[in-house]
Amino acid sequence: MKAIRSHQAEFIVTEGYEMKQHSSLETGGKAEYYAEPRDEEEVLSVLELAYRRSLPITIIGGGTHILVSDEGVEGIVISTESMKGISIRGDMLVSAPGEMLENIINMSIEHRLSGLEEIAGIPGTIAGAISVNANANGRAISDLFLYSDVLTPDGFRHRYPHYKDAFGPQSSVIGGSGIVVSVALSLIPSINTADARMRKEHFVETMFIPPCRRFSGEIFRNPAGMRADEILQAIGATGRSGLRAEFSEYQPNAILTYSGCTSDEIYTLILMAERKAEEKLGIKLERSLTLIGSFRDLSR
Repeated sequence: MKAIRSHQAEFIVTEGYEMKQHSSLETGGKAEYYAEPRDEEEVLSVLELAYRRSLPITIIGGGTHILVSDEGVEGIVISTESMKGISIRGDMLVSAPGEMLENIINMSIEHRLSGLEEIAGIPGTIAGAISVNANANGRAISDLFLYSDVLTPDGFRHRYPHYKDAFGPQSSVIGGSGIVVSVALSLIPSINTADARMRKEHFVETMFIPPCRRFSGEIFRNPAGMRADEILQAIGATGRSGLRAEFSEYQPNAILTYSGCTSDEIYTLILMAERKAEEKLGIKLERSLTLIGSFRDLSR
């Protein structure tokens, strides 16, 4: 464990950090080093440490959309989950990367700004939502994206505005070359906050997630003109699998796990679904979930 001083306070870089503590699936091995900076200055301190020790860097958010190898992660894992803060400037909302989508939606409604209600119920942080272009009920986060500030490993800050090809279906290039430190959204002025709250609660209900901590975000991107959840249902991938993981019957494009499950079991479940989709429907599923490290196929 190493303490780094910043802003006259200390934060900790932990050696041998159990990554299952920072994954919604609660699987995975240890990170060689792990840091959770609270602001840009602390991020720069961690980047300097990584540079001095020639450590590979892995960036994560709240852990809802990652699968970490059972063998662990080399180098330093940097989580932006503790980077908090939201400000409102007219119809523009600027958020730190670790703010949860739910908090941002609530804050926007309180300030009579709308546009985010359709994606209510999606778990995770705003940085995670940007990285996968989170979408639901006909609304994608890219519809409201204005710009994002990113720190690259060399310590420089870059601003990425919304531009052609920055976002794709369930994908984004924003943050691919560094650490997202702020996200700005352009929202829609609205007087009727009661209606916005009702709309938010309605979409939370439609995005129902079972009362289980061990739950992922979406595993596969939607193929052109199709929905990945419908494909998974069509090939019979949902429900019990013989592994300690399964595609949810409530949200078919998400995985929930049972006690004792390993990342290799989840990876095997994903491969089984990919093979079935190709064999039965001739469809090649593309993963949205981020895999960190190396994995084994237990079905072979």
